[in-house]
Amino acid sequence: MQNIIARAAFIATAALASASVFAGPSTELKVVGVIKPVACPPTIGNGTAVVDYGTITAGSLAAGQNKVLDPMEVPFTISCEAPVKMAVTAIDNRASSKVTGLASRVSASATETGMFGLGSASGKNIGAFHFTMKQGSFTGDGVSVDTIGSINSATPSWSKSGNGGMSTDRMLSWAPAGSTTPGSYKLISGTIGVTAVLNKPENLSLTQDINLDGSATIEVKYL
Repeated sequence: MQNIIARAAFIATAALASASVFAGPSTELKVVGVIKPVACPPTIGNGTAVVDYGTITAGSLAAGQNKVLDPMEVPFTISCEAPVKMAVTAIDNRASSKVTGLASRVSASATETGMFGLGSASGKNIGAFHFTMKQGSFTGDGVSVDTIGSINSATPSWSKSGNGGMSTDRMLSWAPAGSTTPGSYKLISGTIGVTAVLNKPENLSLTQDINLDGSATIEVKYL
């Protein structure tokens, strides 16, 4: 009986002791950091990213006609820190100034979404331009690659691009020759081709200088 009483007293004492242990001050251990994607800055030309048509005389414009300016070309590169699958998309920074209906003046494959605004002067829209990641001009890490395209979506369906035309609803990438699966490259090099088309002269204010002001942002998208 004494053993039972002693044991009960011990259990009661232990329970009381555990109940008297309170949580004290604490601190939190955090583990932080950032995993950054491979950096792939694009470069156009010598870094100025300007295609300059120079002086276009008003006298060279014919009434009732849209003047197609001579095609221009400029080097384009994407240099990455390590090989990576990538694509490029385009944003029209002058979309509100685009003169519609000029795609057919560029080529049979050019589309309305592939035309970009040339800016405006005195409230008159100047025209539109089209640009391509010129098919056949590109290399990936020094080896010839095909320019491929897809609707800009989370589930792309790739096919070889006819002329490498950029548009606001598509993205372009590069694949080993004969393939339609984007490859991983550290250095993409090739040529951007630009063709600009002017509004009809009767729709422009030709009593003053008109400065072409086309602007498109080329964004690198990691796949």
